[in-house]
Amino acid sequence: MKNFKRVLSVVLVVLMITVLFVSCTKKEEPASSTVEPSKSAEPSKSEEPSSSVVEEPKGQVIIGTDTEANGDWAYGAFAASINATDNDVITLTDDCVTVTSNQAGESVINDSVVESYERTEDADNNVTFTFKIRQGLVFNNGDPIKAENFLAWPLFTLSKAGADMGTTAIADATPGGPDYRAGKVNYLAGYRLLGEYEFSITTLAVGYSGTEYLPYYYDITNGIARAVNLDYWFGKGWSVKDDGQGAYLVNADGKELTKENVGDQVAAAQYATSDRVTAGPYNLVSFDKSANEITLEVNPNYCGNFEGQKPQIKKLVIVKTEEATIMDNLATGGVELYSGIADGSKVNAALDLIDSGKFDGNYCQYDRAGYGQLIFACDLGPTQYVEFRQAIAYLLNRNDFAKTFCEGWGGVVHGPYCPAFTMYKDSRDLFAEKLNTYEFNPEKAVELLKQAGFTLNADGSEYVDGSGEVRYKEVTAEEALHYEDFCKKAGDKLLMPAMVNWSSSEGNTVSDLLATMLANGADTKNAGIEIKQNVMSFPELLNYYYRQDVYGLGGDYSVPTYNMFNMGTGFNSGNYDQSYEYTTDPDWQAEGYNTAHINDKELDEYSMKMVYGVEPGDYATYLDLWQKFIIRFNEMLPQLPLYANVYVTVYPNTIENYQEGPFWGYSNAILYAKYVG
Repeated sequence: MKNFKRVLSVVLVVLMITVLFVSCTKKEEPASSTVEPSKSAEPSKSEEPSSSVVEEPKGQVIIGTDTEANGDWAYGAFAASINATDNDVITLTDDCVTVTSNQAGESVINDSVVESYERTEDADNNVTFTFKIRQGLVFNNGDPIKAENFLAWPLFTLSKAGADMGTTAIADATPGGPDYRAGKVNYLAGYRLLGEYEFSITTLAVGYSGTEYLPYYYDITNGIARAVNLDYWFGKGWSVKDDGQGAYLVNADGKELTKENVGDQVAAAQYATSDRVTAGPYNLVSFDKSANEITLEVNPNYCGNFEGQKPQIKKLVIVKTEEATIMDNLATGGVELYSGIADGSKVNAALDLIDSGKFDGNYCQYDRAGYGQLIFACDLGPTQYVEFRQAIAYLLNRNDFAKTFCEGWGGVVHGPYCPAFTMYKDSRDLFAEKLNTYEFNPEKAVELLKQAGFTLNADGSEYVDGSGEVRYKEVTAEEALHYEDFCKKAGDKLLMPAMVNWSSSEGNTVSDLLATMLANGADTKNAGIEIKQNVMSFPELLNYYYRQDVYGLGGDYSVPTYNMFNMGTGFNSGNYDQSYEYTTDPDWQAEGYNTAHINDKELDEYSMKMVYGVEPGDYATYLDLWQKFIIRFNEMLPQLPLYANVYVTVYPNTIENYQEGPFWGYSNAILYAKYVG
């Protein structure tokens, strides 16, 4: 999910919040959460964070993850999306930010970092957040944290040097941003250094391109900034100055901010596996990529999270685990905490381990803030046609799929939402009336394939329903672009097969189930569709999905190759912002937005208007546009949601006070846990 903080490129801070906490209990029947999250409120002036006496951290917890870390700790500046495990490490090691999230799912000022702040609006409706940072904050190496540390990262990512190095920053809504990005000036007018501990960030109501950025429903997130250590990221001698026009990076030796002068240092800091200079609850001690093991130890200089909470567990070890062996690892102590178990059979197996005493632990259950899905490339091959995507939906019995996979620990959703959202709870009756549930219907699938034009055989003759052969459609060269190898010539006709080139990750239970219930199903074959499964590593799948070598595997991924992917998606924040995710603007698309590659003006309009143009607190207007977006999405199907789980996390009895929630994963929950041995 991309939002305005990415567009401004202040930082890529993934807001870790929760709508509710679910109490940790012994084994019960699975149940969805029903607690309503509280509504957002306008933040007030920061007060002193509460403090409490905390015992010296002790003990160790081994955390299992099914996502292999990439080791990119640059906050997503060079990637379209942050690897889940990388993101957890960043959250655990580097969370000195101005705006974060609370347990109610609201964006709030981080009182442990910010002494006071002010939001002002000028005559042109431009908004400025001015922050005064608390004195005495330090990085893990003891270096002081001051205002310049919060300005350094945007000054780099928005700069010409950042552009030359491939940062994904967009400068349109920042005063002076385009000229600074182009290297025409060396200062950024929208970012001001106002004192040793004071700085400001300004957002334009209307950008240089004419795009309207304010009002913005999640307005406070425009004030997000992260403290980074200048020596660590850029090398010795760098500091931030402001001569009255805007902030800028300057070097004591007279070096200019260029790729040549800082590129090697940034790359080294980005992938450093130890001795990182950060300001979070833990320090990264080591990352053994070959063993897929990450070791973290408490940072004694940590200021505390937004509530002043500091870690009470001394050491965390994060290990990559395989789905097939996770239960054995729990039983033998190879893994002690396993977060967000989605597969129903594994949920039941884990709880059986607890009941039998083979795993000395406990568990939490909560509604997943996300869903499993099929993602279609809406510009490649047959999936570029909405009727074809709808036909796929009718050929998969999603109710049976969810029952089989979740085993009672989840169900089906019909759009890009999760049950934890207030908006969903307020829309149940409307969605029951308006959303297509795509109930299993092979006959309807055939009807839609005909509407899409797949009415021919490979030789150009008329297709006979029920023949079991693959259907074809006469297409133009433009429609066949990047799919030519699968197309056939029949005289002067260019024919595209009803064939899906599917990228699926290895060792994936969902992929195996999809292969059985959809790709190799008799109904799919009888409908005239072929689904070609291509099994690969998850990093490789993501490279093909993003059409760039995000994970440094080598090779050219820019050419569209696969038109269906299966993976999970999650909402890391209660702030539901899909802006730019469905943009039809080719310039935004060139920046990596709209990964579904669907050009639908209604999706673009609703996804933008639900947040841009809606005043903070105007929930009624936001809800109306959110509902329209969901309904349009359900019709166009850039993704086909498969299931939404009730997640279960198991943890050892060596810790207590451990709670997760829909938007509150282990990287946040672990700070509140106490080691009891």
